[in-house]
Amino acid sequence: MSEKNFYNVDDLLNNPVNFLADSAPGGPVVISSRIRLARNLSEFNFPTAASADESKVITESVLTALERSRALGSEARKFMIEQLDELDREILFERHLVSRELLAGGSYEAVCVSADESLSVMINEEDHLRMQVILPGFQLHQAWQRIDKLDDQLSCELDFAYDPVLGYLTCCPSNLGTGLRVSVMLHLPALTMTRQIKQLERGLGKLGLTVRGMFGEGSENLGNFYQISNQSTLGESETEIIERLSKVIDEVINHEESVRGQLLQHDRNRLLDAVGRSYGLLRHSYILSSKEAFNSLSGLRLGVDMKMFNSVNIHTVNELFTAISPAHLQKKAGRVLDNQERDVFRSEVVRSQLKLNGAL
Repeated sequence: MSEKNFYNVDDLLNNPVNFLADSAPGGPVVISSRIRLARNLSEFNFPTAASADESKVITESVLTALERSRALGSEARKFMIEQLDELDREILFERHLVSRELLAGGSYEAVCVSADESLSVMINEEDHLRMQVILPGFQLHQAWQRIDKLDDQLSCELDFAYDPVLGYLTCCPSNLGTGLRVSVMLHLPALTMTRQIKQLERGLGKLGLTVRGMFGEGSENLGNFYQISNQSTLGESETEIIERLSKVIDEVINHEESVRGQLLQHDRNRLLDAVGRSYGLLRHSYILSSKEAFNSLSGLRLGVDMKMFNSVNIHTVNELFTAISPAHLQKKAGRVLDNQERDVFRSEVVRSQLKLNGAL
C-alpha cells in the first residue's frame, strides 16, 4: 500500500482540538458530544479473525469508498497506523480521533479524519469500521444527523453485514443491533468535590448507562472529566437511545450547577481554596505531572466558569488542556522527553501560557 497518499500527523497541530470550544450548548458543564457507529463488511471475517490479506483488502475498500463518496470532505486526511511512530499515534489518541485498541493492533489499520476533525473513520479496529462524530458541547442530535448521513453515504459504496432480526452484526455482542455508542463528556468538579460522583455512577448504572474517564473505557478520572454513555445497542432505535441519554444529561447538568451554587453560597471558602490552590500550582510550579496538571486545570476551569478571574478566560484553559497532554507537549519540545523532563517542561509551558494571557 503506497505511502504517498497519507498525511503527516504534524498537519493537525496547527488546528485547535475540535471538541474544545470557548462557547457551546450545554456549557460550561458539557465539554463534548460523541456518537460512534460500528460496521462490518459482509464478505469478510471480523478483524480479530481476518487474515493479513483480508485486512489489506478491507482497508483498501474502505479508503476507496471514502474517496469516492467524499463523505469526509475533499480535504480529509488519512493515516496508516503502522507508518506512525509512538508519539504520532499518541497525538491522534489525545485528540480523541482513535481508540487505544486501534493503536495496539497489527497491520493495515488506518484512520481517516475530516479537515475540522469532527468526523473520523477507524479501519480494522475491533470492527472493520468505527465511524465517529465529535462536536463541542451538548449537541447529540446534531451529531446524530451528521453520522447518519456519513453512514448512508458509505452504505451506498460498501455492503455492511446486517441481519433483519439482529440488526448490524458486530464483533462484540454489546454493539449488536444499531452498533451505536453515544457519549457525552462532562466536567463535574462540584459533584466530585462533594463526593456525590459515586452515587451518580450507581444511579446511572441502574439506567443502563456507564461512567468512564476522559479517554473512555479503562481510563482513569483526570481533571474531573467524565464520559457518560449507553451500554447496549440492541432493542432500541438510534433516536430512542439518544433521547434517553439526552434526558439524563440534562439532569446531570442541573445537578452539577445546583451543587456549584450551593458551594458558592454555603461553603464559599472551600470553593475559593480549591480554585486558588489549583491556580497557584499551575502558575508557580516548576515540576508538574500530567495528573497534577489536569486536576489543577479542573479547578482553574471551575473558577473561570464561576467568574472568579479577570485575567484568565476559557480560551486559555482550552489551550492548556491540549498543551499539557504528554504527546502534544513533546511535539512542542521537538523531541521525546523522559518523565522528569516532561514534568519540568510542562510547568514551563503552563507558566508561560498563563503569563502570556496576563495572569499574575
